[in-house]
Amino acid sequence: MAKYQSRLDKRSKRNTNKILNIMIAVVLLLIVVVGGTIVFGGGDEKATTDAPKNSETKDATSDKSAKEDKDSDKSVSMEENSDSEDKADEENDKEDEQKQDESSDDSKENVALDGEDDSKMQVEESDEPNVAKTMVHPDWKPIGTEQTGEHVSSYDQGTVDWQEKITAVSYATGIQESNMTVWWVEGNGGPQKSMATVTAKDTKTPYRVYLQWVDGKGWQPTKVQELKENDKAS
Repeated sequence: MAKYQSRLDKRSKRNTNKILNIMIAVVLLLIVVVGGTIVFGGGDEKATTDAPKNSETKDATSDKSAKEDKDSDKSVSMEENSDSEDKADEENDKEDEQKQDESSDDSKENVALDGEDDSKMQVEESDEPNVAKTMVHPDWKPIGTEQTGEHVSSYDQGTVDWQEKITAVSYATGIQESNMTVWWVEGNGGPQKSMATVTAKDTKTPYRVYLQWVDGKGWQPTKVQELKENDKAS
């Protein structure tokens, strides 16, 4: 009986050792599996985690590139606008210069006696009762005109033709219009002939100016009389 019991104990001990060895092997296997899962799973997690970063980097690079392109487009657009404005300014300057030149040319055509030689003025004493002397300048020219088409002489104050008559009178006498009193403007024996009686405000000297219309060129003085008395004042 004792011998049989000893044999059972040995068998039981072997079984126990066998179970322990199996358990140890299972534990080791679990350790290996868990460890491998952690190692390989962590790598995948890291790779997965890094992927958005790469994507974010690509997006940031793309956004930066797009911004640079946009800034470049803005820069080009601003340069083009600047060039357009410069060209427009240059064209405006040229137009202004042309207008000034044209205005200067017109003023040359409409100059008063200022640019002419006074020594050429032909002065004669007169036998007429109210005429002190008669003056004629060989270089008197038409003063220019804004009128077009068939000319009709006007004696209505404020009309273009009337104003051009006064300008011609100022040209012939040398009296500035601001210093001139116009007493009378009338016809002189024809539709294209006129005469005006004026005085200078500062000297009160009366003059009668004879005018002749030149087609396309305006009124031209032909003769100036210095009067003894203003016969249009009464």
